[in-house]
Amino acid sequence: MNSIFRRLFRLVGPALLLLPIIAAQPSARADSNPGVVQIDNLKPFTQVLAMSDAHGEYAHLTKLLTAAGVIDGSKDWAAGKTLFIVVGDSIDKGPDSMKVLALWIKLTPQAVQKGGRLVVLLGNHEAEFLANPQNKKAVIFRAELAKAGISAQDVADGKDAKGLGKLMLSMPLAARAGKFLFAHAGWYPPKMAWGNFVAKAQSTLKAKKYGDDFITGPHSILEEKEETPGTKWYDDKAAVTSLEKRIAALNLYGVVFGHQPKAFGFKGKLGGVDHLHIIKIDSGMAPDAEDSPGEILRFKHPGDLLKMAEPDADRMQADGDHKKLDVINASNP
Repeated sequence: MNSIFRRLFRLVGPALLLLPIIAAQPSARADSNPGVVQIDNLKPFTQVLAMSDAHGEYAHLTKLLTAAGVIDGSKDWAAGKTLFIVVGDSIDKGPDSMKVLALWIKLTPQAVQKGGRLVVLLGNHEAEFLANPQNKKAVIFRAELAKAGISAQDVADGKDAKGLGKLMLSMPLAARAGKFLFAHAGWYPPKMAWGNFVAKAQSTLKAKKYGDDFITGPHSILEEKEETPGTKWYDDKAAVTSLEKRIAALNLYGVVFGHQPKAFGFKGKLGGVDHLHIIKIDSGMAPDAEDSPGEILRFKHPGDLLKMAEPDADRMQADGDHKKLDVINASNP
C-alpha cells in the first residue's frame, strides 16, 4: 500500500506543491479586480521590469521581449523569477491587439509557475474601450475583432470565448511595488490619501464604471496630459514639483508612467527625472508615434524599490543592448 502512495505522490506531488503559489496570485476573472496591486515583498524576484504602450504592435513586442529574455522562441515565459509590470495601452493603433492580449493571457500563469509574476495594468485605451467599445479610438481593434467574428460588446462585457474581455476587466488601475507607483499616466490625484485611492479604484472598477472621471476623466491617473490647458504637465515645472510632492506624501519614492512618448524630451526612449522620482517608459511603439521597436525598464536589484533612494535602473533594447537611463532635472530651474 505504501508503494502505491509513493508512486501516486511522484505523479501528482509536484503539481500539489504549486497550488499554494498559484492560489496566491490574482486570477484573470472579471470579478476579481483588486483596483490596485500592492507588492511589498520583492525578495522572491530577481529583477523588476516594466514597459508600456505596446498598442497592438505584436511584432515589435515579441522581438523586444525575446531580446530582454522575457520570452523564448516559442513565446513562452523565460524570465524565471521576474516581476514584469505592463503599464497599460496594450490595444489600439497597431494591427494585432488580439495577439498582444492573448500573449498576456498565456504568460500570466506561466510566470507564476516559474516563480515570477506578470501584472498587466489598465491604460486609457483599455478603459475607454470598456466604457464604450464603439469609441473612435478603437476602430482598428474593432475591425480586428470583427474579422475574427468576435463582438466588441461581448469583449467589453467579458463574454468573448478567447477571454480578451475578462483579461481587460481584471486589469488594475495601478500597481505599487515597494516605494514605486506604476500607473499609465502617472498623475496621482491631488488631496487623496492612499487608502482612499485604493478603495476608490477597487469600488469603481468592481462597478465597471470605466467612464467615471476617476478612471477616464481628463485629469485622471490614466488620461492626464495638460494640467493647464495648452501646456503639457511635464513641461510645467510647478506641475512636476506638485506631482513629486504628492508621491512623497504617500511615503513613496517615485512614479513610473507611459502614455506620453515625448515627455521630458525623451523621444523614442525611456528616461528619468529628478534622481528617478519620475520615470517615463512610453518608448513610442505606436504607429502614430515613433514606431519604435520599444524599450523595457529594468530595476536590476528589486530591493532598491523598497528604499527612499535613487534605484539602479537601465533600459533594455530590442537589439539586446542595455543602456543607462538618461536623467534630467525637471522640477527646478
